[in-house]
Amino acid sequence: MKVLAIAHNCVGVSNRRKFDALAAHPDLEITLLTPSWWFEEGQVTRQTAAPGERYRIVVGRTLCTNNGTRHAYLTQLPGLVARLQPDVIDLHEEPFSAAAFQTALLRDLFAPRAALVFCSYVNLHRIWRRPYRWFERYTLRRADAVYAPNGAVPEVLRAKAFRGPIQVIPMGVDLERFHVSEAEALGRTRHGPPWTIGFLGRLEPVKGLPVLLEAFARLPHDARLAIVGDGPERPGLDALAARLQLQGRVEFRPAIRFEAVPSFLASLDALVLPSVTIPPAHKEQFGRVLVEAMACGVPVVGSSSGGIPEVIGEAGIVVPEGRVEPLAQALAELLDSAERRQELIRRGLRRAREVFAWPRIALQYRALYELGRELRQQRLSCPSAEC
Repeated sequence: MKVLAIAHNCVGVSNRRKFDALAAHPDLEITLLTPSWWFEEGQVTRQTAAPGERYRIVVGRTLCTNNGTRHAYLTQLPGLVARLQPDVIDLHEEPFSAAAFQTALLRDLFAPRAALVFCSYVNLHRIWRRPYRWFERYTLRRADAVYAPNGAVPEVLRAKAFRGPIQVIPMGVDLERFHVSEAEALGRTRHGPPWTIGFLGRLEPVKGLPVLLEAFARLPHDARLAIVGDGPERPGLDALAARLQLQGRVEFRPAIRFEAVPSFLASLDALVLPSVTIPPAHKEQFGRVLVEAMACGVPVVGSSSGGIPEVIGEAGIVVPEGRVEPLAQALAELLDSAERRQELIRRGLRRAREVFAWPRIALQYRALYELGRELRQQRLSCPSAEC
């Protein structure tokens, strides 16, 4: 099976683990197209092939690079579609984007037998302005299947009249990079205070960090909070920490590279993702850092925003979004009870291994490719609406 994948986020090496896992299937011939650069992992990242990759990486020149809605390929994409004649086109772009419209159009013109499978992360119903709603309508009508990271996306796409299969496939975790033994993870719970609670991500309004600071202010003084990341909320968070008299207890650190994430997570007693929903623009779509913390043997606490409860399942604590007191209580109870921490460590390690490991995720993508190809063949053999 020949697969042409188009994914701007795969400029970052960490985002290519999906294709690393798929390439372990010897009957899949994968070609990955990305721009030459993108803002990924907290900085401008330029495309480089990692040693040992078992698939072809092609770099295309793009218009409006670093804009997920407006970017389109000036080179490579038309030729790849025409020359490769892929069985499946895996489009890791939102259906309303210019790149999605471009890919769907090129498929129709040059490789009509290729199944078009795209992703969507948008879990709030939004009506896009022209021309993006035209792009979305065109892509939805021509796609053969969709994958999404959470259960709210299918409802959004059904409301927009997409009738094909939609598979919820979570983001995976590289267990080789993040995994620790259960004994090592449980050993951390014997260290005692000072406890360290952490956050890792962009400092944006949707991340709910004022809620975290106010909840943390209610914890005992032997607790510490490490907030790692950059973003527009930093000045306001500094001011709030000062008003709450948290000097010496809260440490703000700049964004770190992906290679440094495992060691940071392993230094924590708990990882918190306190996201809040800000309609109609955003609610949390997944929360990959939660899965990475589970794989590191770190208990996780997340809000009820968007896909966070789906990610955590029974392996962590979910609190109502935007509420200070429930978050403070959850953190206090977690830090007070070694047994509770150990229970969540075991559950998190098991969930990371059984649900989010990339080899398991790759099997789900492989099955979706097969389904998309089958449906495409049926559509070509019987294009009427009755088939």
